Amino acid sequence: MGQDLQQASVLTLEDVLKQLAKLNADGCLQISYNSIVFFVYLNQGQIVYATNSLAPFERLERHLRRLSNQNSKLTNDTIKLARQKFRQVIESYVEIPSDYRGILWLADVEHLNSQEVLTLVRRITREVFESILCLPKDTAYQFTEQSQQLPEICQFELAPYIKQCHSRIEAWQTFAKHIKSSFQRLYLVSDDLNHHNIPNLTAEQNETISKLLKGLNFRQISALIDKDELIVAKILYPSIVNNNILVRNPKSPFNRLPSLIFQDSDNLFANITHDLNENLQSADETSQQIEFNSKQTIELLGKRWKISFVDHNLTIDENFAGLLGSKIFDIYIINDPMKAFEKLIEFQPEVIFLAVDMPNINGYELCGLLRNHNNFKTTPIILISENKGLPNSSKLKLLGVTDNLIKPFTQESLLSIVLKNLH
Repeated sequence: MGQDLQQASVLTLEDVLKQLAKLNADGCLQISYNSIVFFVYLNQGQIVYATNSLAPFERLERHLRRLSNQNSKLTNDTIKLARQKFRQVIESYVEIPSDYRGILWLADVEHLNSQEVLTLVRRITREVFESILCLPKDTAYQFTEQSQQLPEICQFELAPYIKQCHSRIEAWQTFAKHIKSSFQRLYLVSDDLNHHNIPNLTAEQNETISKLLKGLNFRQISALIDKDELIVAKILYPSIVNNNILVRNPKSPFNRLPSLIFQDSDNLFANITHDLNENLQSADETSQQIEFNSKQTIELLGKRWKISFVDHNLTIDENFAGLLGSKIFDIYIINDPMKAFEKLIEFQPEVIFLAVDMPNINGYELCGLLRNHNNFKTTPIILISENKGLPNSSKLKLLGVTDNLIKPFTQESLLSIVLKNLH
């Protein structure tokens, strides 16, 4: 079987995996890229585990630390034990990888319960698979059959598993303009996060995350605050766009992994092939089969930022909605400025755009009314106007205006000002 696969040079890695699943293969698929070897273990054509040669115990220990948020048995000393007991040369990985041995041992000595073992295997396999699916089409591979199956903790049916991993990669592409890898390092360069609590984090997590933004990557932060790394990216993204958080390239050796952005992404949303929310909902629908994402992750990623636009001009309204899109935003257009106050209270947007020139009540007056209501004391309010007669920034601040956007505006300028003002 291995020889047949090697001869089929036109096959992509996904084709190879699907062929192995069809053949009910038992063995290990080895994939070589940039001096990294990836290992995918199959029993009867189903995925049992995936790992790679790039710091496998760093990955295991990081995921154990995330589990330690709920498991007091997983102390720092315990987490390091698996490395000490089972570190081995990479050549022996085809038979059984050392990090997998560590997981089996932690379960055997009851440092992990059965559910935690399943969670650990799922998370590690998912992380490795996300990189595999981003490898170039011509990446070299070899399949080695095994007479003795890998001791099985759980199985993943191949087709839905690959679909789910692609959904996560597409979700990463939502942030493609500023984030290329989940191993990029983050640095806090202002006190922004000390003044604005991040939604969906506890007060303790908010305090912790501000201390972690000193060179830790998305996955390390994920482990320490017990949030999926995609959630970490989403909640920090507005501060990244606003340059309150700097994103730096991955440290060696993680800079050798492929980028999660496998398409050219000049436009923030242009290359996302499916709606993010639909992808994540499909992940939830199959969660009983492969338990791919936690419900918490799906809910938080599926929750879109709410943006309101008040203007009586229907043509501009359509232009606004078309440029902003609906991938991660819920857009509420209000055409009657006299009814805007009541509708905004009901919708509770996270950013409000007001046209300056409107009949009966202009943008400045409506901004003043909103600022006098408790619900909108700190909500970003952005004025849209022609490039003439606009007050200076000091006067705009006194009027309660957060920022301004000059017509005509581009998609890039609109997205930039929205993400800049999201907290």
